Amino acid sequence: MEPRLRTSKKWTAFPAEYLTQIQQVFMDGFQAQLKEAKLVIDGRIYPEEILLRVGFVEKGRLAQINFDVSMNYSTKQKDTVDRIHDCIDAAGSMMAEYFEKDGEVDFPLVWKEYDFNEKKLFLRNSTENSELEAQANALLGIEEEALVKGVDDIGEVEDALDRAEETVEAESLEDDSFEDDADDDEDDDEIPSGPTMFSGKKKKKDDLH
Repeated sequence: MEPRLRTSKKWTAFPAEYLTQIQQVFMDGFQAQLKEAKLVIDGRIYPEEILLRVGFVEKGRLAQINFDVSMNYSTKQKDTVDRIHDCIDAAGSMMAEYFEKDGEVDFPLVWKEYDFNEKKLFLRNSTENSELEAQANALLGIEEEALVKGVDDIGEVEDALDRAEETVEAESLEDDSFEDDADDDEDDDEIPSGPTMFSGKKKKKDDLH
């Protein structure tokens, strides 16, 4: 999984418990669509960038459908949790549109910028298989652990993750399900620029391309 920023070299992963919470949210929201598909959740925090991938692999296939989201964040502003929530909502919006249109979507294959709540959010669609990528890295001798260590301000990144673990609970992520919000949005006339939030604000869903 390649980051958007060229300066994003070293990273630390989302806490395992947090990834489990995110996975449960998507499993609950898209249970009927995913069926026997394998859901893949990968989250990384770089010194200036949050990167989230939500993907799935259908049973018996190698192709993995990925919805990648990237946002800048600031350790000084301590907005890590808010930006992670934005990434989750954007990935959910992409997945919902994908299933609603039976995969006939035109998501960007390279990072594309969207205006979102006075912030810049970047989306792309990919078919990279995370498991095969990990196997290839192992064959090439690429050590994942080496990527995590050595950041000059890694302490600040870890502090941000600690705040995320303390602040975010599974029930807060599940306050508004993807399906319920999608139904409520149909009667709202406000059209956002870029992806639609599934939690919190109720807006009419817009195509993410």
